[in-house]
Amino acid sequence: MKIIFLITGFVVFFISSSISAKTICTMTFNSADEKQVFKQYLTPIGYEQIELVPANKDPLWFTNACASTKSCDILVISGHFGGIFFGEQSSMTISLNELINARDKSLCPSILDKPKSVFLMGCNTMASKFPDHRSVDDYLRVLTGDGFPLNLAEDVAASRYLNFGQSMGEIMSSVFNKSQLLVGFDSTGPLGAQAAPKLRRAFELTSNADKSETGISRDAILTAFKGSNLRAIKPEIQAADIDRKNALSSDVKFSTLGWNNILGTKNILKNYDFLVKNKTNLQLTRILKENLVLAQNVSAKMISIYQAAKGLSAIQVKVIDFLKTHNLISYYEFEDSIKVIGSYILSKEIDYISADQLCTLMTDHKELNLLEKFSNFETAKIYKSIYGAMLSDCAGKYSQKKTYAKAFECLMNKETHDWGCLTRNTRDLDVSACLLAKSRNTDPENADDMMWFCYSAMYDNNYLNRSNCLELTHGFSLLGNQIKMNWNCLNRVSK
Repeated sequence: MKIIFLITGFVVFFISSSISAKTICTMTFNSADEKQVFKQYLTPIGYEQIELVPANKDPLWFTNACASTKSCDILVISGHFGGIFFGEQSSMTISLNELINARDKSLCPSILDKPKSVFLMGCNTMASKFPDHRSVDDYLRVLTGDGFPLNLAEDVAASRYLNFGQSMGEIMSSVFNKSQLLVGFDSTGPLGAQAAPKLRRAFELTSNADKSETGISRDAILTAFKGSNLRAIKPEIQAADIDRKNALSSDVKFSTLGWNNILGTKNILKNYDFLVKNKTNLQLTRILKENLVLAQNVSAKMISIYQAAKGLSAIQVKVIDFLKTHNLISYYEFEDSIKVIGSYILSKEIDYISADQLCTLMTDHKELNLLEKFSNFETAKIYKSIYGAMLSDCAGKYSQKKTYAKAFECLMNKETHDWGCLTRNTRDLDVSACLLAKSRNTDPENADDMMWFCYSAMYDNNYLNRSNCLELTHGFSLLGNQIKMNWNCLNRVSK
């Protein structure tokens, strides 16, 4: 009887512990200060903590975490943020687009749907479009200075300051609309070391009952972070989210209803990002083809976005591509618009950022032969810049090399393994060799290590300039590495 009693007691204890056990899921991209505070105050009352970002560089880490992680009761994401969470030491990232895609396709309910509270510890994670101390140009320079690829930087700057598309706060509220408490920052926020003592204060102001429910109470964190641009809300499902879900439904009735609401006069600007992302949707195509008045209204709103985004070439291209897809402009108008975008870029000095813009424009539209459509003055300006050879390649006008670096010849002749060709010829590397070696490496992490090796060798031997540094940047597989390389090119390579 004593043995039975002990076994029964153990089973009851095990079941009750399993029921009451709660999980803090953390995604730590930079400092671990915030994570340690949550662990300090919540593990003593029964929470366990799981770090979702691996120490390795697995590009599928988020997909794997979604498949393997049990339900999160609290989610803490910390790191630098600008449409993507990233850190200074790690190459791991998570972007808004990844979160949105996982939400839309119900790929990650354990992490996105289950948490009662979500803490987004990064700048602008809950930003509105309300102006602060920076302009859209200021923020774009901040993002590109941090190494952000230009197309991503443009989208993030526009979502923060321009009058079209959703704000960061609206997007995050949509992604985590099932949480009871969503916390983030409306503008710049404190670094981890400065946020940690404020979090401790918030925990000290929170009752044990609230700790068990949401980790930190809303009133406590607002008090502790007073003056720090912190927002703490209970997100709600918005009508716009319902319309977007309906628009992509396979049911024609729901899809038509959703698209008609999205294309309403007051909603087009807000739904810009959704429209360009789903430009080939069959129901959208049908509606715009059949309703000429609606199509003209959409065209006018899209043109207003194009004009507001002057200088943001990636956004302007997406707008005119949408218009061309639905025959709202002719092919010749599209072609002329691309040329105008390029000419505007060329009206300023060709630097690292504008060279990146031009390269993207010419690479994505090789069929337009932009180099032949630019004026003689503009073409001469391209060729006289340090980016001339690179931009010629971007346009498909490949330079005819008579000689190649020894590393490239070694790779072509397969004189040894690819790494050996790079390491044995550190004083005779060029971008062509580095990109060739990388293209033959099927391991994304190891392939990126090749690019880092090339950067270091070329930098140490003093034959790295911003032009070939930009070419190396485009060769990276992992976005986190691309961001770091961009930063190096902008801040360590002087010419």
